[in-house]
Amino acid sequence: MLNVLLHSNELANSEYRPNHPFKPARAGLLLELLNRYALLDHENQKIVESVSLNEELLYLFHTKKYIDILKRAESGEFTVDMLQAGLGTTDNPVFPSMFRLALLASGATYEGAMLLLGNTTRVAFNPIGGFHHAGKDHAEGFCYINDIAVTIADLVRRGQRVACIDIDAHHGNGVQDAFFDTNQVLNISLHESGKTLYPGSGFETEIGEGEGTGYTVNIPFRAETDDEVYLFAFEALVPPLIKAFNPDIIFTVIGGDAHKDDPLAHLNLTSNAYKHIVTVINQIAPKIMAVGAGGYNIHRAVSLWTLAWAVFCGLEPVDRHAGLIGGMMYGPETNAGSLEDPPYAIDGLNKDRCFDDAKKVVRFIQDHVFPIHGIIG
Repeated sequence: MLNVLLHSNELANSEYRPNHPFKPARAGLLLELLNRYALLDHENQKIVESVSLNEELLYLFHTKKYIDILKRAESGEFTVDMLQAGLGTTDNPVFPSMFRLALLASGATYEGAMLLLGNTTRVAFNPIGGFHHAGKDHAEGFCYINDIAVTIADLVRRGQRVACIDIDAHHGNGVQDAFFDTNQVLNISLHESGKTLYPGSGFETEIGEGEGTGYTVNIPFRAETDDEVYLFAFEALVPPLIKAFNPDIIFTVIGGDAHKDDPLAHLNLTSNAYKHIVTVINQIAPKIMAVGAGGYNIHRAVSLWTLAWAVFCGLEPVDRHAGLIGGMMYGPETNAGSLEDPPYAIDGLNKDRCFDDAKKVVRFIQDHVFPIHGIIG
């Protein structure tokens, strides 16, 4: 079966504004790294051009009023309701082609999911996808259209059981809101605690409501959490929940901002934990729709996505530039010539506190969520 990379030169060459931390250019750098490490040369790999999302699909999640506001903002109109919808802020600036580019990014995610449904593709990856903060009636956290919520809503409408595993450092509040009251979607988010990071939500006690009780699973981590603590919670909770839910498709939000070098979050993951997590997801998922989401140290984010793609495809990166003079492809970032990190761990009282917090979260979910799914543990 195919492993598909969704790509758009138009998206990769776009930007919100020059000083904005969200950089679509990461997608172009990803292609460079995938070629450098011989990860796009195989018969079962395909690059698919992104296409714009059909606007009617937006209304599976977003309100028509909000979409109309987006269109008017893109055309240059300014009204008070645009501010109320989260537009014109530092995080969510108004710029030319804003709505069209959001449709294109969302269309890539949707196209990947449709390829999975066609049973010719096992893995689809849209690096410029994963806008998990966008609400039904507002923009938030660099996100205008929630490609994840829209696409999952359509998959559910088509009779698919969908699980979402989100390892971005920020809680996916928009996706949580979309499926908080349904048992058709298992939404698992691992993230830095809302006590120390935007959007200030995603505590373990948020487990859904009504028929959805037990189908929203939040695994918040204390700031400074390292690989060992993170993997302890991940291994204890995610595989058993996925096994019990038995999804047809796993959406995975593989943001790179939980890495210790990311400037916008406070976790201490390395490529070692990231690669292990992606490997486990690859093993337990029948089909994977992956989206890039966050990652604001550009080199690190792209390196992590490269490792993820290699895992999804069952390949080992081979550096075609090894031994050549230079190697600083993307500027002066630390370790710019390497995909992987040396081991890193915190210690002392801080480590104890991180472990204590993680153990409390694991116990809470095992006590309150596992029984709903018939899991003994």
